Amino acid sequence: MFLESPELYDAIYHFKNYKHECEILRAVIAVAAPGARTILDVACGTGEHDKFLKDHYSVDGVDLNENYLRAARVKNPAGRYTHADMTEFDLTATYDAVTCLFSAIGYVRTVARMTRAVACMARHVKPKGVLIIEPWITPENWKPGNSFIHPGEIGADKVVRMSLSGREGNLSFTLMHYLRSTPTGIEHYSERLELGLFTREEMTHAFESANMNVRYDTEGLMGRGLYIAHKRP
Repeated sequence: MFLESPELYDAIYHFKNYKHECEILRAVIAVAAPGARTILDVACGTGEHDKFLKDHYSVDGVDLNENYLRAARVKNPAGRYTHADMTEFDLTATYDAVTCLFSAIGYVRTVARMTRAVACMARHVKPKGVLIIEPWITPENWKPGNSFIHPGEIGADKVVRMSLSGREGNLSFTLMHYLRSTPTGIEHYSERLELGLFTREEMTHAFESANMNVRYDTEGLMGRGLYIAHKRP
């Protein structure tokens, strides 16, 4: 995959205001888990959220992409970053807040794996802690046929991504083509990104199955909503 490179990933997603998102997240945590000091960032990616959260919490992370984990360790040297699948990790530790942001839950693709991921994350939440998941787009709101262009820069190199959305059953897919200019020419890459389309009911049921009470914030960090859950007494 082209985005195996953390530098290219960050270049494409430079439009995200991670700092502002973390300010919103901190406000959510302050209400949901007062006095929180520790965070586990599941599917942490390159650690862009952690870069801002580390000034206020002790932050650890989990991700499947070892290249991203290396980048996250540079941005948050004090954090412990573990290479693991979000559906089956065990860190033998619990946290005041466990987060799964930027719709990463969609990468599990199926309802069964999503339910397992929520249960796995719930096991890492302290008794009075909070689990916060930013969902992917719901089935009724996914729009096949949409296209987008995102430019970026890596040093002197320019990079641009053009994407086109589609759908197959309960899977969203995005066809993505990248161009990167270098001193010697223009490189072209392509990939297909697939994410599961989960309904509000399916997501809510996953939390309830993990013995958690959950509420849904319609806006969230960037308009995709936010699930905020606590363990039942």
